[in-house]
Amino acid sequence: MPENIHPTAVIDAGAQIHPSAKVWHFSHVRSQATLEENVSIGRDVFVDAGVTLGQGTRVQNGVSIYAGVEVSPWCFIGPHVTFTNDLRPRVGSKSWKLEKTKLGIGMSIGAGAVIICGIEIGPFAMIGAGTIVTRDVPSFHLVTGNPGEIRHLVCACGASNLPMDADKAELIADCCKQNLLPPVLVHARRFAERFVAATLS
Repeated sequence: MPENIHPTAVIDAGAQIHPSAKVWHFSHVRSQATLEENVSIGRDVFVDAGVTLGQGTRVQNGVSIYAGVEVSPWCFIGPHVTFTNDLRPRVGSKSWKLEKTKLGIGMSIGAGAVIICGIEIGPFAMIGAGTIVTRDVPSFHLVTGNPGEIRHLVCACGASNLPMDADKAELIADCCKQNLLPPVLVHARRFAERFVAATLS
């Protein structure tokens, strides 16, 4: 077992794990799952078959990422976040419909949040701890509460709250330039341009 994979972890045959990725205690990565460069998953994490965790993503303790969850690069998934992939689960059903969930580049989900399947969380959005997310979240927006509601915009690094009419210069604040790694900052600038273009269209 490589040094970056704890000996208590279960790695099924066919899982693709980049040499720089880290897998901690008692985690399970299923066959056909992919952990890209510099991914880190904490203790007791389950990564389902066919799931890809994008470059630089960090998954904290106690998270299960089921089939149908698409995780872009540079995502943060806090401890004990809950994902779903079936809107109408029932024991004894003959079939079920897998509902996909997409996590955009650079987005963050706080501890204990619940993500109802079939939605998209946009790039550099932020979900507060304990939030129940039931609908799409636009890029650079902060959502909190039960059910989750949009509160305001956040900058790319998440350190600054912004008014809803913020421009692209505010989305990439001085704190972002200090806090974000260069490749993340490149993505942030690109999506800030797209965000402003979308709001003007």
